[in-house]
Order: sequence, then C-alpha cells, then structure tokens
Amino acid sequence: MHTCAHDDGRILFAWELRKRARGRRWFYTQLENLLAQLPPEGWRKIGDSVYLMAGSHSEALRQLLRRFEGADLKWYEFRVEV
Repeated sequence: MHTCAHDDGRILFAWELRKRARGRRWFYTQLENLLAQLPPEGWRKIGDSVYLMAGSHSEALRQLLRRFEGADLKWYEFRVEV
C-alpha cells in the first residue's frame, strides 16, 4: 500500500529486498548517492531498511523504490502524524 504526501511532514519508508536480488548492489549504491545529496536533517535511518524522510525530500527516494520495485523488492510508505 502506498500513500502520497508531498508536504513538509514526515514520511516513513520501509522495504524488503531479497538477499540474492539482481541489482541489489546497484540499489544500495543509488540509495547512498541519493542520501549524500540530501541535507542531514532531511532524513534519518531508523532500521536496516527503514528511513524517515522529510516530505519535501521524499520524492527522490520514492522514485528510486519505484524503479527497483518488483519480485525482489516490496516497499511501503506511511505518513507520520505528530
């Protein structure tokens, strides 16, 4: 289930990526590059595959997850209300 949020709220992203997934290294390299371009206050790693993103920076991660989505990667997005 995917929900959209394009404001400055917080978005929680979580995914499951198979260990033997084709392109796994590419995915994590792209993720690392993406996070390096964002301001440190724009995101926070919560767990292995769980990230809290500022709404204004969430679209880049959403696009990366959509590009890799398939049998090897399932992902989820939740709006965090405070």
